[in-house]
Amino acid sequence: MSRPFIITVASEKGGVGKTTIATNLAVYLKALHEDLPVTIASFDNHFSVDQMFALGPRPECNVAALLFDRLPAEVVTLGQYGVQYVASAQRLEPPSRPPAWLKQRLAALDLDGILILDTRPILDWFTEAALLAADLVLVPIKDRAALINAQSLSRVVTDD
Repeated sequence: MSRPFIITVASEKGGVGKTTIATNLAVYLKALHEDLPVTIASFDNHFSVDQMFALGPRPECNVAALLFDRLPAEVVTLGQYGVQYVASAQRLEPPSRPPAWLKQRLAALDLDGILILDTRPILDWFTEAALLAADLVLVPIKDRAALINAQSLSRVVTDD
């Protein structure tokens, strides 16, 4: 069973470029290594990831299904540029498990390559879970407020 290398893009501040960084990173990594599986998923409900990568009709399963026992083959869709994506969900309810559980869930999925997680501009269950699951965290800093907010993200990762 393989486990993906997980990159989380997070900031409690909106408008700092989280989704732009996440989507461009996915395309860039795929262009560098065409045979490397690159998958992107967003916990935000703005559907930007879907709009960037969708090639056809909206998939039936979305990121919520990924959290509730669906297999990657059911939720991961091949998109533009060869990047795989997990469709966004309008509403996400956190599972009745601690945020640290997401790391175990993602490890059990048998996804290869790189998984990029785009987070919400709030430190909620989903952002905390994505931070705890990450092998690498990218925190875009646009201004002083974003820098100050980055401290709370750092505490999540260092307090585990």
